[in-house]
Amino acid sequence: MTRRIPLFLLFALAISFCHVAAAQTPSAQASPAQATAPSPASSDLADADKLYNSSKFADAAAKYMGILKADPNQVDAQVGLIRCLLREQKPDEALAVATAALAAKPKSAALLAAMGDVDFRMAHMHEAEESYNSALDINPKLVDARLGLARIYRAYSLYRQAHLQLEAAHKIAPNDPDVQRRWIGQLSRKERIAAIEAYLAGSHADTPDEIRSMQQYLEYLKATADTPVHACKLVNRVERTDTKLESVTRGPREIVASVLVVKLNDRNVRLELDTGASGILISRRAAEKAGVTRISKMSIGGIGDKGEQGGYFAVADRVRIGELEFHDCEVDVADHTRGLEEDGLIGADVFSSYLIDIDLPNQRLKLSELPKRPQESSAPAALNSSGETSSADESDEGEDQAQPAKPDDKAAKPDDKTAKADEKPAKPAEKTAAAAPARRLPQDRYVAPEMEHWTKVFRFGHMLLIPTSIDRSPPMLFAIDTGAMTTSVSYRAAKQVTSTSSDPTTRMIGLSGEVNKVYRAQDANVIFGHMAQRNQSVVTFDLSNLSQGIGTEVSGLLGYTTLRLLQVKIDYRDGLVDFVYDQKRFGAGTKF
Repeated sequence: MTRRIPLFLLFALAISFCHVAAAQTPSAQASPAQATAPSPASSDLADADKLYNSSKFADAAAKYMGILKADPNQVDAQVGLIRCLLREQKPDEALAVATAALAAKPKSAALLAAMGDVDFRMAHMHEAEESYNSALDINPKLVDARLGLARIYRAYSLYRQAHLQLEAAHKIAPNDPDVQRRWIGQLSRKERIAAIEAYLAGSHADTPDEIRSMQQYLEYLKATADTPVHACKLVNRVERTDTKLESVTRGPREIVASVLVVKLNDRNVRLELDTGASGILISRRAAEKAGVTRISKMSIGGIGDKGEQGGYFAVADRVRIGELEFHDCEVDVADHTRGLEEDGLIGADVFSSYLIDIDLPNQRLKLSELPKRPQESSAPAALNSSGETSSADESDEGEDQAQPAKPDDKAAKPDDKTAKADEKPAKPAEKTAAAAPARRLPQDRYVAPEMEHWTKVFRFGHMLLIPTSIDRSPPMLFAIDTGAMTTSVSYRAAKQVTSTSSDPTTRMIGLSGEVNKVYRAQDANVIFGHMAQRNQSVVTFDLSNLSQGIGTEVSGLLGYTTLRLLQVKIDYRDGLVDFVYDQKRFGAGTKF
C-alpha cells in the first residue's frame, strides 16, 4: 500500500481543522479600551492560537487547558483544545472534551462543528454530518462546518455537493488559511504555483511532513508549468478488455499477490496489482531500463515504521496494458522497493475511468465501460497513471474543471441513495477568442439500476473504505487492499472487539520498512458488504499512521488472504464495490 502525492491535497481533505476556529466565532464588538488593552484571558488565547499555528500542538493544548482551568466554559479554548488533541492523534480524549463541552452548551455552533471533526476522525460519518448541519442551522456562515460537510460529501462520492460547500466557504472567508489550502485544488496548474507560495509564506498549522509534501508538489508544478499536462490518453479505443494476471506464490501452493505485466516504453515490467495503492510506482532500476524521463523529486510512504523514502516523478512515452495503449503517462519512481519482489505496484485506481472486475480466483483483470448516467454520452478513457485526481468523474485540473456554481447560504442536504435522474453534465460554452471555455461541474454518485445491490464505500483519494464488523462489533472502516498480504485489524480496534496475543513469527514489510510489533487475533468473523468470512486468524498491528494520513479511523485491511477467494468489482467514479464468491468452486464450509 503506497501513499501518493500531492499529499497536501489529501491532507487538506483530511484536516479541515488545520487552524484554530476561534476567529470564526461571532463575538461582541470590543470597546476601544479593550482593543488597546486586551484582557489576560484574550492574551492567553492569542498565545495558544499562535502555538497551534506553529504546529506546537502539545504546548498549545497546555495553554488552552490553562485558560479552561480559569474559565471552564470558554468556547474558543474548548474548540482549540479539541483540535489540538485531534492533531496529536488523541481522538478518544478529544471526544471526551467535546462531549462535556456540548453538554454545557448544546447550541454552540463552534462546538458542534468541533464535534463533527471528532466524529469524522473516529469514522462516525453519519454523526459527523448531523453535527455539521446542526452547526449550520445555528450559524450558516460557519466556515468549519462548510469544510466539514465538503469533506464528508467527497467521501460519499457526492462531488457536486462537496464542491458547493467548498465554494460557499470560499465566498464567506476567502482569506481563511484552511479555505485557501482547500481552494488550491480548484485552480489551474499555473495558478496553483502562486497560491501555494503565498500559503507557505503565511501562518498555518502544518506539520513538517505536510509542508515537505506541499514544497515537493510546488517543485513539480514549476517543472511542468510550461509543458502540456501529461494526460495519459488512450490511443486505441477499446471498450472491453480481459487481461491475464500472474500469481506470486509463497511455497508450493499459497498465492500471495497478483501481478500485471505492463509495457513501459519498450520494456516489460511486472507490477503488483494493488487496490490499496495509487498510480504506477516502479523501482529506480526498472525506470532506468525503461528510459522514463525524470521531472522532480517526491517522497513515498506506506506500511512500515521506517518513515518515507525518496523517489521522483517521471514520464513514460507509452504504457501498454493488455490491449490498451496509452501515451504520455506520469509514473512514480521509488529509490527502494522493500517489501516487493516485483518491479513495482500498479494501483487499481489507474483504471478508474472503467468498471473494474478483478477476478482473483481465475487471475483475470477485466475492464468495461462505466454505466452511463441518464442522457450522458461516453467519455474518452484515460489511464490515471499519476494517481493525482480524486475521482475519475471529478477532474483535478483547473483547466478542465467546472465553473463555480452560485451556492445558497445553506446548500441542500444531499440524498446519498442516488443522483437525481434528470441531472446531466453542464455543456461547455462555445470557445471564442474573447472568452475562456466554460468548465464542467463535478457530478454526484450515480447508482445504475443494475448496481443497486452493490455496496457503497467511503472514498479517500485512492483508498476505498468499506464498513466492516469483527464478530458482533459495530461497523468499522476497513481498506480494500489487495496489496496487503493478509487481512488485518488495527491494534486499537482489536482491543475493543477481540483478544490478541503477540506474534513474533509473522513479519510484515512495506514500503516504509518492517512493522515493529505484530499481534494476532484468533477465530475472528470478518463481515463486510454481503460477505462474512468465518473463523479467521487476523493479524493485528498499529495503523495510526494510515488513519492520520487520510483523517479518519482505518480499523483494518481486507487483504489478499480474504480477497483472493472473491471476484472484486469496483466503480471508483461512484464509490461502489461488489464481491462475488463462487460457492460451487470453493464450497460453503467456513470460508464465506
